[in-house]
Amino acid sequence: MGGSDTINAMVLGAAGYGGGELLRLLHGHPSVAEIRAVSRSHAGQPWHAAHPRLRGFMDAVFLSQADWTVSGPADRLVLFSAQPNGALAAQWADLMQEAEAAGVIDRLTVIDLSGDFRLADPALYESAYGQPHPAPGALRQWVYGLPEHHEADIRQADYIANPGCFATAVQLALKPLLDVAAPDWVAVTGVTGSSGSGVHPSATTHHPERANDFRAYRMLAHQHEAEIIAGLGRAGSNGTALSFVPHSAPMVRGIFVTVQARIADDLARDLPEAYTEAYADQPFVRRVDGSPRVNHVIGSNACDIGVTVRDGQVVVMAALDNLIKGMAGQAVQNMNLALGRDVRSGLLTL
Repeated sequence: MGGSDTINAMVLGAAGYGGGELLRLLHGHPSVAEIRAVSRSHAGQPWHAAHPRLRGFMDAVFLSQADWTVSGPADRLVLFSAQPNGALAAQWADLMQEAEAAGVIDRLTVIDLSGDFRLADPALYESAYGQPHPAPGALRQWVYGLPEHHEADIRQADYIANPGCFATAVQLALKPLLDVAAPDWVAVTGVTGSSGSGVHPSATTHHPERANDFRAYRMLAHQHEAEIIAGLGRAGSNGTALSFVPHSAPMVRGIFVTVQARIADDLARDLPEAYTEAYADQPFVRRVDGSPRVNHVIGSNACDIGVTVRDGQVVVMAALDNLIKGMAGQAVQNMNLALGRDVRSGLLTL
């Protein structure tokens, strides 16, 4: 929605993996003047206590709660929430009251990296996340923030729901196919690294349990499946049944998805070129020959897509960094769009 030359930022949940990448990317953004980081678990500690790579580059301490004085009269203020699912929605009414009292509500943009506001239907949210939505009345205020598919809406948005990492990869891989043909059913296999499970280890994400293992989980029941279907519907592609099976891989970062379908052979032959054309003007989606590789996207905001067809069989593969294009980088990309900046600003680091 445009703004002054200066952006000030505040990150909630800044001690986690996504929060750390946000701090790093925002530090290198040419329009960002001031950054404040909130973490109750690390309040009063320097940022490098949670993110050692920031030592000597960013000398600040974590706050215990939001400080709305971060924004000066002429500045845009962007509030990023990198908190776990459910946290921002539970705080939403209080946060907006605080922003109103501080006089910053009219220049505030909020970007949520969790699943709290990705689904506009509270019943769909409850089905996907297994609990009632904490702020159902706020759901319709939010825009779904997949930049390559919803750019016009994001440019007009004040509240942006950042897509999930799997949902980003699957939608980018699937939409050009659905624009060309309408298969009755598509199978999607997804693979993720351990950082996608957050900073606190569990019995299935702890390194000794994961390092030499490979397994499927939440088969046909992952919360991102509802998000994928809803997101594709908003983008005008729907009506195809989706079977999504995610897998846990012995790697730290990265998402790799494989979409398989069968369509008419003449449509399949034209599909590789359709993908090239669909993303020709999108700087962060790269068409590659053969299979994408996770190692080639780590640390970047890129999503690499490869397409293989034979006798009407279609295989579309996509790889991205779950903490960058699947999380913090995409949040900065959304900020750039919402505030009228170059979409690449602050994101051309490798």
